[in-house]
Amino acid sequence: MHLNFQSSASTETEATKPKPCCVCKPEKEARDECLLFNGQESGKCDELIAKYKTCMKGYGFEV
Repeated sequence: MHLNFQSSASTETEATKPKPCCVCKPEKEARDECLLFNGQESGKCDELIAKYKTCMKGYGFEV
């Protein structure tokens, strides 16, 4: 029997990593509301989008 320690370690890491939907909720809400009322083309939401991306990167997610 061959044990693959690497896959079990990555499974543990994935199990402890939060889901993307469960982090950065205030940033996501502010971004979504801005985009809803202003649209992405307006440029008014760029700062909120950047804050959301920074927050997500802090949890290991690439957006």
